[in-house]
Amino acid sequence: MRNKKAIELLREKATEFVKLLNEGVFRSSVTYHYRFRRWCSETEYALIQVFGEDSRELKRFLNAAELPPLKGNPDQLSQHRVKSMVRASAELDAILSSIERYGITEKQNGAAPPKAFIAHGGESPARDKLEDFLVALGVTPIIVEEQPSEGRSKDKNVEHYLKQCDCAIILATKGDVDGRTGEFIPRGNILNEIGRCQEIFPNRMVYLLEEGVKFPTNIDEKVWERFTEESMDKAFIKIAKEFCAFGLIRPIKPVG
Repeated sequence: MRNKKAIELLREKATEFVKLLNEGVFRSSVTYHYRFRRWCSETEYALIQVFGEDSRELKRFLNAAELPPLKGNPDQLSQHRVKSMVRASAELDAILSSIERYGITEKQNGAAPPKAFIAHGGESPARDKLEDFLVALGVTPIIVEEQPSEGRSKDKNVEHYLKQCDCAIILATKGDVDGRTGEFIPRGNILNEIGRCQEIFPNRMVYLLEEGVKFPTNIDEKVWERFTEESMDKAFIKIAKEFCAFGLIRPIKPVG
């Protein structure tokens, strides 16, 4: 990510923080935990996009943005909330100042290949072909079941790896049968993950729908591409075009 875009992204998060502080969200434990936690998660994702998931900047921010307990002395909790918010804001300001003064080093800026989260309905030839295509494209496919869980629950594990990715691909293969229409629909886990992906990547999702399968009406309005187990050419062209639009890959100009 270029310095200018990185600065704009982090400035946006800093501006959102000031708004939270002015609204006094720290006065209410429920509002504070929801609003501040969401801001922290979004800022964490922004820092991952700029510096990478193993960066010193990300670790510094996460150490600063520590949530207080939910119960305790009201005055002490209020003070803890304010301190936590101030620490998180100060750390973000320091990171911003560092970028503005020194820029982002080449090692930090784009050293790691982009990662694509794959929501799928289980092992299939289509998933294998998709993985091979992404690797050839220079993109790391992330399939949660193949990653270490480190003791996390299934939901937490999905959330953990979603935050590390740059986009999502919905590989909607045949799964369940709609009891009302008798049509094939994707497995329930895919529909659940679509919702979670939409929260994190609202403008960075690619929908692929197997021939003979139908999306529910709330998803069917999205632009999607059909595929079959035998032929995924159109789906791959769709992915390449979208990834270029996302800024994750660059088209190669022909020589001569």
